[in-house]
Amino acid sequence: MPTSDRVLRRAGIALLLFAAPLAQAALPAALKADTLPAAERAQLEARAARLAQMTPAERDALKARLAAWQILPAAERARRRIAWQAAEALPHAERMRLQQAAAHFETLPEPEQRELRLAFEQLDLGLRRGWLLGPVLGADWPRLHPLFSAMPEAQRTPVLLALRAASPQARDDLAALAQRTPPQERDALRAQWLAVPADTRDAWLRARVAGTP
Repeated sequence: MPTSDRVLRRAGIALLLFAAPLAQAALPAALKADTLPAAERAQLEARAARLAQMTPAERDALKARLAAWQILPAAERARRRIAWQAAEALPHAERMRLQQAAAHFETLPEPEQRELRLAFEQLDLGLRRGWLLGPVLGADWPRLHPLFSAMPEAQRTPVLLALRAASPQARDDLAALAQRTPPQERDALRAQWLAVPADTRDAWLRARVAGTP
């Protein structure tokens, strides 16, 4: 199987196992929309508009999904919520690729699905969660993981933005630096990389890998 197919298939499994979409809830009847921030109000009004357009059968299906969601253990709901948020944060093109991979996975024979699920579930949890970053960063995550696995939450958004903007060569350089940097110095390396202006980060990494001050 070509490497690109394996990457997408594994990413599709991640989407199925971790990123099950959350059910859409109706706009609460007692909610005073004019007390909400504009962004939240617009989101809820859009959701209410979608609900209003549903057929009775679609509303019944939604109620069933909500009921199934509510009986899940709290830990499972939290896991899926985090995964859904991660999927929503992906670039549109990567989200479409993952959906296609997940759809293809569903067409596979059951024994092959079980084999792939087992292989995925046997991965380290940190590496499995790395696939939530999509097929591009997910494929690189085993090499990048040492540098980013223990970062503070405040760095998460800037790090993901920087990684998505990085070239393949830059991600290779980051992976090389992650391997050669002692664990106690990785926080400093990550902070230095983030502090470099975005348009010079790739050159900065090239210089660091080459040993240039």
